[in-house]
Order: sequence, then C-alpha cells, then structure tokens
Amino acid sequence: LAVIFALVGICTAAAAVWLSARFLDTKPILLTPPDAARSEVMALMDAVCDGDYAAASQSIYGTPNLGVDREAGSEVGILIWDAFSSSMSYELQGDCYPTAQGLAQDVKITCLDITSVTANLKERSRVLLEACVAEAEDVSEIYDENNEYREELVMDVLYEAVEDALVEDARSMHMEVTVNLIYQDGKWWAMADEALLNAISGGILY
Repeated sequence: LAVIFALVGICTAAAAVWLSARFLDTKPILLTPPDAARSEVMALMDAVCDGDYAAASQSIYGTPNLGVDREAGSEVGILIWDAFSSSMSYELQGDCYPTAQGLAQDVKITCLDITSVTANLKERSRVLLEACVAEAEDVSEIYDENNEYREELVMDVLYEAVEDALVEDARSMHMEVTVNLIYQDGKWWAMADEALLNAISGGILY
C-alpha cells in the first residue's frame, strides 16, 4: 500500500506540475464573485453621485485627497460643478471579474457633458454684453477708470451665459469605466487610475 500511495502521490504531483505549466497564461476564473468588492464599488459610486468626495476617498486605495478642500475659483465654477455633480448616475455592468491584480467591475456612468455647456459660452457672453452696453444709461455702469469692462459686469454676464447654456445647450454623456480593485488590509479598495478619476470628476479632479 505504501508503494501504491507513493506512486499515486508522484502521479498527482506530476499532473499538478503539468497542469500549472499548461495553463500558465490562462486567465483566472472567479467561481463566486465576492459581494464585498461589488459593495465597495457601489459605495464609491454612491458617494460620488451624492457629491461626497470625502466619503468616496475612503473607498479608494490610499484614501487620496480628491480636492474636496479646494474652493471653486468663482461663482461660475460653482454653478458648473454643481450642475455636473447633480447630474451623475451610474449602473453596474455585469459582475466582478478577476484580473492579474485582483478584481474589476465595469460601470456605466451618465453625467453632464461639461463641454456642451462651455462650447458656446464666448458667443453667449458677447451677445449678453452687447445688450448690457446698449441698454446702459450711464457708461460708468459698463466701463471702469481704465475704459475697460467692469469686472463685476463681466462676471455677471458670464454667470447668466452659463445659466442659459445649462438650460439650452447642456447634454448628457455616457462613459464606460472599469473600476479595478485590490484586496489589502482586510478589504477591497478601488484603484484611482486616470480613467476613473476623469469619469467621476469630468476631468476636473485629475
């Protein structure tokens, strides 16, 4: 019996070595997708859709600063950012699948196409500014001491142009992004690659 078991062991080991070499380049198969990884992706995307980037950071490996402590440069910037963040929605595509580094989850993101708002801002602002000049009863309302347009007037015109563009020009766009995950310190983490950061921020955070 000892000899038989020894022979079986040798054959089993040889088969294992052969199978390992034979399927060395074969992609891993995930028999049971871990719910924790999928839940982590949902937590990340839910936080992004809520505009809570501090919470979103807690799902990303290394908990990077996503710029939530930065103040927008102007009211116009706040207006566009609020419109973008409030337009965000997502849908998970299929289940998690294995990769060389861990797991991945495909996500379809729908959000405001910021370029659709900004594309015609120059022309909209020009028309509005010309209307202000034509309607002004006092040129001091339009020009400063250097005979330049008053900054507050320009910003008011730009703000109005953005408001109009958000109503008349704004379009939605769809993006397919792959969220890559790794398992570290007892939990799954999303990896903050360029594609993911661009998708969740409209190109503003990255």
